[in-house]
Amino acid sequence: MPRRAPKRETQGHAVPHPHLANHCRALVQVDGTDIRKKIKKDYEKALRDLNHSRRLLDQFHQTDLPQFTRWLNTRFGALLTELRELNLKMAADDAIVFMVENEFMFGGGSYARAYQRVMELRENPKPPPPGGERDRKRESFGGRPDWENPDDEDDPLKAIFDEMFGELGSDEEPRNQRGSQAGHHIEVPVPVHASKRLKELYRAVVRRLHPDSQREMTAQKTEWWHQAQAAYEAGDAEQLEVILTLCEIGDSGTTAHTSASLLQRTTAQLKSSLREIKRQLAGRRRDPAWNFSSRTDHAAMAEHVGRELTGELMAMRRRWLDTQELIARWKAAAERLKPSRRRRQSQSTASLF
Repeated sequence: MPRRAPKRETQGHAVPHPHLANHCRALVQVDGTDIRKKIKKDYEKALRDLNHSRRLLDQFHQTDLPQFTRWLNTRFGALLTELRELNLKMAADDAIVFMVENEFMFGGGSYARAYQRVMELRENPKPPPPGGERDRKRESFGGRPDWENPDDEDDPLKAIFDEMFGELGSDEEPRNQRGSQAGHHIEVPVPVHASKRLKELYRAVVRRLHPDSQREMTAQKTEWWHQAQAAYEAGDAEQLEVILTLCEIGDSGTTAHTSASLLQRTTAQLKSSLREIKRQLAGRRRDPAWNFSSRTDHAAMAEHVGRELTGELMAMRRRWLDTQELIARWKAAAERLKPSRRRRQSQSTASLF
């Protein structure tokens, strides 16, 4: 009879089987109070910084910039009018210079001949082709056949392209921007493989942020609304959950019912918005209208702004005179040339009538 192995003494405790010892896991209760306090503190700091930056940006757009604009027009109205008029003249002359240089580069000949052709074309514009829109499209592509025209409706490749990528450039209003007046119903393009959770989150966000249901659509709500549209179309349920959490915290004023992980993602969203606003503030701080409502040195500021505007006007005048001189040289040289074939044909046609 085989001999049995002696039993091990356990002293009142059960000894696990050696093959099951590696599969046992102990559950240890962890107190997350300190961790949650740290996460909440980080969230509150990000929220304070974001609100402070938004107030600075709103102060600039709603107060400083309008006051600075009125002050500038009052002090330098005549100078600004002269600058605007000179800018319009320069734009017209720059257009002539661009057309002449383009004609000289692609049409050949001298600058005088190019100036002559440009002026004749401006005086007698080329009539549109008689074939209608289809021929105008074909002419814009160098007279290529229809199957080589990417905008042509008969392009055999266009159907394949539209099937793969959809029709681009449609004038139809985006579906996610339409809302009915009754019930504030909204239609949005459903993403591929949209989950039930994604749809439920988006419906909850729409009920809170849709513009038709808001008494006052603040800049913050507008930002969240656009982010929700992008997140839904991208199928990003986590981003929608973050936006919904921000709305709930804003309505209730407390984070007591928000999980620590979700609060961390919400904090990351706030910090992302804060970086964008700080980037905008960095540009606004260089604007002369920055903090104008709090400044008292308007006399010194007027002297500085007057010098800058006067210097800008003098530089524009010099550049405009140089452009006028260049065009005058081209015109004088073109007047010494014989009329072009186009001009001779138009003159002979006019003489018949």
